[in-house]
Amino acid sequence: MDDQFDIGIIGGGCIGCAIAQRLCKYDLKIALIEKEADVAMGTTKANSGIIHQGYFTTKNSLKEHLSIRGNLLLDELCPKLKVNMKRIGSLFCATSENEIKTLKGEFSKCIERKIEVEFISEKGQLKEIEPSLKENVIAGLHFPKAGIILPWELTIALAELSILNGVQLFLNFEVGFIKKKDDYFILNSTSGQKIQIKTIINAAGLFSDKIAQMIGDHSFDIIPRKGEYIMFDKNSLSINKILFPCPTLLSKGIVVGKTMHNNFFVGPNAEEIDDIESNNTTIKGLNEILYGGQKLVDLPLKKHITNFAGIRASTNRHDFIIENSKISNLINVAGIDSPGLTCSLSIAEKVEEILRKKQLYISKIKKNYIDNLQKRDKFSELSEEELIKKIRENPKWGNIICRCELVSEAEIIDACHRPIPCTNVDMIKRRLRPGMGRCQGGFCQSKVMKIISREHGIILEEVTKTGKNSRIVIKRLKGLNSEIYQGEIN
Repeated sequence: MDDQFDIGIIGGGCIGCAIAQRLCKYDLKIALIEKEADVAMGTTKANSGIIHQGYFTTKNSLKEHLSIRGNLLLDELCPKLKVNMKRIGSLFCATSENEIKTLKGEFSKCIERKIEVEFISEKGQLKEIEPSLKENVIAGLHFPKAGIILPWELTIALAELSILNGVQLFLNFEVGFIKKKDDYFILNSTSGQKIQIKTIINAAGLFSDKIAQMIGDHSFDIIPRKGEYIMFDKNSLSINKILFPCPTLLSKGIVVGKTMHNNFFVGPNAEEIDDIESNNTTIKGLNEILYGGQKLVDLPLKKHITNFAGIRASTNRHDFIIENSKISNLINVAGIDSPGLTCSLSIAEKVEEILRKKQLYISKIKKNYIDNLQKRDKFSELSEEELIKKIRENPKWGNIICRCELVSEAEIIDACHRPIPCTNVDMIKRRLRPGMGRCQGGFCQSKVMKIISREHGIILEEVTKTGKNSRIVIKRLKGLNSEIYQGEIN
């Protein structure tokens, strides 16, 4: 069998891609295996994008240690990945004397753990740092090192750097069954593809218990928890901080947060579900979110642009599972719920430590290791002088495909030929944002489809939304034959 690897990482979310990036510096043959048509397609794509600071975690838990460490590692790696991050700070809000007691208790714990924090009891000071707060907020716990990031941007960058360093990415590889042969695991996809792996790192998120069970490990079960969100238009609410209510034992509560592009969102709630892929929103859930958000700020309800839901992979251990399995050469990285995004780099560091203790592979570093990505220009970030120069060199920089987010044809062409080539509409959306603005793709989706058709030499009927069977064009009403789009994109 030609496809033989030292390490196979199952799962292309932020955790799997962080592990791939951490290990790709070593002289190893690594496979990154994802069942969808792109990375960041599971829990990662519907993440709040909040960088936590180690607060409201159980003392001496993996979540506590890894969130504090992961927060710091992002400062080191994001500049190399050319991923933007903003440390805008988070504010936990109290609206009663009992909630003040809860926040004071957490304040003492944070001081003991040496987490930077400020307790604010003066309403004037609260209003100064967050003018949008309602009058019923009487105290707050401020964490200045909390921040925001685009979870899929981080994940894609981690994957691309890994690929540049020799990691082989297998997309659309849904593991059907696994069997052991001699010193290898043989992974069989549902479509008949096979690869051999010496050591499996199981970072399959919501499906990590199923992957472990295929090999004979029944030590944990995933409890899927759905969280719903409401997204609002850019600059429709001016908030400075990530706003939390006073948390409970079960949840940090409904968040009023902002994104890197000045949209703001409310959510998530938390609901245990039976259907692991039931990512629909509900009237009950959305009402719960609105009720929670309106406790903290006045929501501009007419400015909402979309709703969505994500599913988190929890377990009854109430902590991350990052450990050697009883099955030889299987490492489980499971139950990575909140604050998993914050911890992604420190989780990868811990997996590296596990491999080192097992004396597996972690020794020889590649001579030609690439430690950073090149910055890609974006129309929306260029000065007028820079744009004039770009358009003179390549007129496609002057053809705006997405008016909401100011995305040019030249950027979409580039995305079609990146280390992970964009072959469907949502792949372009996650990298450049066409379809994330006010019109939600109403004006630009057909233009994006035509560019993908032209750049990859496929007919429009084969251009999908998310891959697999998510076809957008079913058949043509004009013309007898399907054809690759060759015209100008206007």
